[in-house]
Amino acid sequence: MRSAAFIAFCLSAIPAAADPITQAPYELVAETTSGLIDFESFSVIPEPGQAIAGAIHASGATLGAALAGQSVGAQDVFAVLGGGPSAPPRVAQPPTRPPLAVAFHAGFGSNAAFPLGPDGFTQRSGRGEGSLAISFGAPIQSFALRLHLDYADPLGSRPAPGPVWLHFYGPDASLIHAVTLSPAHGVQSFGFICTVPVAAITLTHNDPGGIAIDDIRYSLESLTN
Repeated sequence: MRSAAFIAFCLSAIPAAADPITQAPYELVAETTSGLIDFESFSVIPEPGQAIAGAIHASGATLGAALAGQSVGAQDVFAVLGGGPSAPPRVAQPPTRPPLAVAFHAGFGSNAAFPLGPDGFTQRSGRGEGSLAISFGAPIQSFALRLHLDYADPLGSRPAPGPVWLHFYGPDASLIHAVTLSPAHGVQSFGFICTVPVAAITLTHNDPGGIAIDDIRYSLESLTN
């Protein structure tokens, strides 16, 4: 793994007037971060896998459906987040239904997470249609993840993937930046470099086939260190 000095160089190369969150190659972030959530600690079970009743805890990070202070609503089969998080931003206690499922994903060739939407784990329309929230024990300076978007295509007429929205929050729970991603079908990788401290991130989407998430990368060193 490259040293923290390398990512500091990348940060210094970003113009001062640039957005506080800028996209970067996934591979760059992967080489400069030590935080990793790859879901390999869970049993390898074919889809639909297993519903995870509580939040998922990893070194320096917690995964769930929403941040404390936010509501989880529904728009058709998709989960939507309402309101702003409370400070400091932290993943909320799990709702009555499990927020995530983990299964072996053929596209990734490994375990992946499926955010569970309003229809829940038992329905195909509920697996992959939910929201994701990640809070960090210390502010991060880089972040990356891999997404899989697909749709059953028996007649060769599947719709285009829908948008994916990421919201980045600071330690005081203020919204720092919002990003709209427009992924293609299959596995897509995204990386981000942060010039301000990021304490939490939420993900929502409107993809008709549902999404799977794997190989989340993040820095474990605070910007203030």
